[in-house]
Amino acid sequence: MDIKSKLPNQKNLVGLVLCTVLVIILAGFIQSFFATASTPDTTKLSFTPTPNLRATATAQKAKATPAPVMEARVAQAAANPATAPTTPAVAPSSGKVTPMLLGTNLSLMDSNDQVLSSATTRTLLQQMHVGLLRIPLHKQFSIATVIQAAQTAKSLNMAPLIVLQGDQAVSQASENDTQVIQAMNQIFGQSVVYYEYGNEEDLNPKLTAQEYTDSWNHLIPQFKKTALNGNFIGPVNYQYNGPYLQYFLQNATPRPNEVSWHEYTCGSQDSGDFCLSHLDKWNSHFNDAQARMSAVGISLPIMITEWNYTANPASNDGKSDDDAFMTTWTSKALQIMAANGIFAAAQFSCTDYQIPLIDSDNTLTAQGRAFQKLGGS
Repeated sequence: MDIKSKLPNQKNLVGLVLCTVLVIILAGFIQSFFATASTPDTTKLSFTPTPNLRATATAQKAKATPAPVMEARVAQAAANPATAPTTPAVAPSSGKVTPMLLGTNLSLMDSNDQVLSSATTRTLLQQMHVGLLRIPLHKQFSIATVIQAAQTAKSLNMAPLIVLQGDQAVSQASENDTQVIQAMNQIFGQSVVYYEYGNEEDLNPKLTAQEYTDSWNHLIPQFKKTALNGNFIGPVNYQYNGPYLQYFLQNATPRPNEVSWHEYTCGSQDSGDFCLSHLDKWNSHFNDAQARMSAVGISLPIMITEWNYTANPASNDGKSDDDAFMTTWTSKALQIMAANGIFAAAQFSCTDYQIPLIDSDNTLTAQGRAFQKLGGS
């Protein structure tokens, strides 16, 4: 057999090779085309704007918890306190009046404040089991006086609560706040210092929830970097305001460590019975706050950083000078806060006030004696 006659000639072999190469090239081109079509152009992606993650998260929360659902939860809590949401991030309440509930406010108009100037007054504070001292930064700011007040709190083993000025009170407020935080670092080191951002900003000056939150978002990140171990608290409303609190919680960046507002029950002209009965509204406020926090997926400790039977006491109002009323009202107020698991509270005001804990002659008032009794029980 002629083997050579069975093999392809040279021209046919060259043609076969060329066809094979073309098929391979064409197949590679087709694969590359489809791969390119399914792969994003990274050069174009580099010019795509970054989405507003906070706005997206807020929108998702709003979508996940529609307003009618929110209001239904709030209504349920108000109608039946027993069904109020639990707060897993906060230790369950034992119903006991703790030293942190037996806090008080300093007047601190100047360095002559009775708490700063009188050793007897400071001894009485210890006998009343006071565990929290709220220290304001007035517009007539004095760093030396604030430092003296903080050192007093430390010497008495009381937690310091500093009321920062925010960025609305005076033009150099943020500088004042930073100066104070740095001073607290020196005094307390790594111990916790509580900082409230502003004071009743929804009253004077009247800031909306958005304006207050925007201010918080502007300065608190800076303050948190400065503070060694600071807990930052808001929105410090002059009275309970559920929608204000909810907006703040949904949009504050960073979120607060605790939330706070102020509680009073009546005007000085109202009757004692009216003031006592309106303490029951505090239960509804606490339940509503818990429901709103639950609705946005968080649980934070509550601080009532100013409280008393009225915000405008008068010497002849028939209540501030009635020991029986003041004892009953104060005891009920503290027991309501304890029963609701409130983390901390600060009575207004310790001295230099119509309804103080300690009179100017260094004797305990009826309210002060109620503190002493409940704190020692």
